[in-house]
Amino acid sequence: MIKIVSQGIPQRLVRDNQAYHLVAAIEGAAANTQFMQNLQVVAQQRRALEELRAKTEAAPAAEKAALESQAAQIEARLKPNLEFMAKTYAYSVQHNYLLVPVQSALLLKANDETGKPVEDEAKATLAAEFFGTEAYEELQALRQRLATLGGDASKQAEIDALKKQLSEKFGFDTGSSYFLQVRKGALYASIPEA
Repeated sequence: MIKIVSQGIPQRLVRDNQAYHLVAAIEGAAANTQFMQNLQVVAQQRRALEELRAKTEAAPAAEKAALESQAAQIEARLKPNLEFMAKTYAYSVQHNYLLVPVQSALLLKANDETGKPVEDEAKATLAAEFFGTEAYEELQALRQRLATLGGDASKQAEIDALKKQLSEKFGFDTGSSYFLQVRKGALYASIPEA
């Protein structure tokens, strides 16, 4: 198991020419998992509402009432969910968000008797721990670079070097499957351009 310690939570980030400010720190693996699930529910509800509104505009008059009723039902569920997200996480639909793992664990998935990865975090083993954002982001950048190279035979030396670096620095084997368990997440909101 590798333990990587780096700096704490930055109050401000810049990614892809977009500035973000810290709005919440989410403590605990269960709380971070719950936040991600809540975010997915809200996103699905918002998408469904947008799709229904677009269908309603294009629908014949006879179908509009039924579509408006469906949209009202989704909106009735979405409103308290958005209020909960705002109260709990300072979440607003006016911003784009980043969830940056500040403390996280890379868990190696167990394999079943056929050699397939088991989708049960409780059966996984700890491969690495990250304390700070820099090490996690470096891991992700290396993985992204490796994915970009794909199986390009002309880049085999770089591919091998990246795999070696991932293994030595993070205990990461590209042939294995992992869970990322966020134990403390920093939630950042986009800062509108002036």
